[in-house]
Amino acid sequence: MKLHPTALVVAATVMAGLTGCGAIDGTAAPTTSSVPAGMGSPEKAAPVSAAKKKTPKHESTPKHESTPTHESTPTHAPKPHGPRIVSFKVVQKPKCAEGTAVFRAEAVPLIIKWKITGADSAALSVDDPTGTPGTYGPVELHGTQEFTFSCGGAVGSTETHTYAIYTVGGGTQKHKTLKVSAKVLDKGKL
Repeated sequence: MKLHPTALVVAATVMAGLTGCGAIDGTAAPTTSSVPAGMGSPEKAAPVSAAKKKTPKHESTPKHESTPTHESTPTHAPKPHGPRIVSFKVVQKPKCAEGTAVFRAEAVPLIIKWKITGADSAALSVDDPTGTPGTYGPVELHGTQEFTFSCGGAVGSTETHTYAIYTVGGGTQKHKTLKVSAKVLDKGKL
């Protein structure tokens, strides 16, 4: 059965329109044309080169926008107000003195550092079993403090001291503690 070339052109045009600009499910159209190249010669089909092939300027599937049916909640919780201890840490570990009078290694002091926000001031305590803020004294909201580390225990024992920082004012009081240890190496100078 022979088909008229005009009928083939009309059929190809209709199919291209129905499949969304020549693509079916996101795949490209064939690289050769099924439409005859000449009007009087339906037997020969002319190949379509990749360079001449046009890409559709629109997507074959429409995008649907949905409208929310309820209010969305924020993804980030608001930052808490009031005092906060951002950091409280040892920046230099202590070391007890050691050696003889001739070859002596001096003690290394402890240095702590802190940063507090949202408070009026801060207080520092050292070795206070009662948990009373400020037994060492009031301090700035951020800073460092050097301590001579007591190494009065028996040789070979470990000395441990507790340091606490407290927020003062600005809301509910917060505090953090550090336990710092050093080994007693000898009884000192001979």
